[in-house]
Amino acid sequence: MILYDTFQIRQRLQLWFSGPNPFWRRFPMSQPILLDVRPLQPVERHQKIFEAWNALPVGGALRLVNDHEPKPLYYQFQAERPGEFEWRSITCGPERWEVEIRRIGPPRPREPEIAGSDVRPDWAKRAPDLEVDVREDLRQGKEPFGKIMQAVSQCGPEGVLLLRAIFEPKPLYNILRARGFESWTERGAEDDWKVYFRKAGTPPGAPSPGISPAPQTHTLDVRGLEPPEPMVMILSKLPELGPEDVLEVTHFREPVPLYSHLEEAGFSHEIMKLEEGLYRLRIRRKK
Repeated sequence: MILYDTFQIRQRLQLWFSGPNPFWRRFPMSQPILLDVRPLQPVERHQKIFEAWNALPVGGALRLVNDHEPKPLYYQFQAERPGEFEWRSITCGPERWEVEIRRIGPPRPREPEIAGSDVRPDWAKRAPDLEVDVREDLRQGKEPFGKIMQAVSQCGPEGVLLLRAIFEPKPLYNILRARGFESWTERGAEDDWKVYFRKAGTPPGAPSPGISPAPQTHTLDVRGLEPPEPMVMILSKLPELGPEDVLEVTHFREPVPLYSHLEEAGFSHEIMKLEEGLYRLRIRRKK
């Protein structure tokens, strides 16, 4: 009986490995395509990367080699291709950075253009009061968030800020909307976006007379994210808060740099250390 079972097992194994439909054909393992962009000029790199990415089938992957941490590229994937990719760091500097970017979903259809969105408002026709150009920062892998927020803090009532970037900074819309800014976007070349922001007045969701909806508690866990991603995610959630709502954030450290941004946007906060490496932050609108 034992010999018979062994013979059956051998037959099955032979079919699995060398039959007409072996298991490795049913579960193909796609090897990443190596793409070393270090010899290219910074201005050429993102275009080359996305050309290679657009040619990938679902399940395919790029193994990207760069001379700096490709954090701005990660933000661009988040903004333009959510749900399409999986990002895995392999080598983290200081001279060589490698990441694997795997396609886990098909390309998402482009969002339809909103009627009238191409009409430049009058306030975006005048010369901006401030201009911040972060295109070269992004190409060189530098983090531009601090520079942008510094300019935002200098923008007075009715002031206009012009931001130049190599991709549409979608996460920034919610962040500045929470501070009372409206925006208008213009695209030039593939890697040249102009976004006009105007400090228009009271932020949406700010307290107003009348009946308020029932308060809600929104939760957000930013543990495991690298700076400034926790701050960006927290600030982008602020416009969703109603007058009595609370945003409860689970964090791995006390986010001291965030506090001034909350203050300027009209929010208060409470922080509690639960244990080492675990903090609970509660954010609500000021009354």
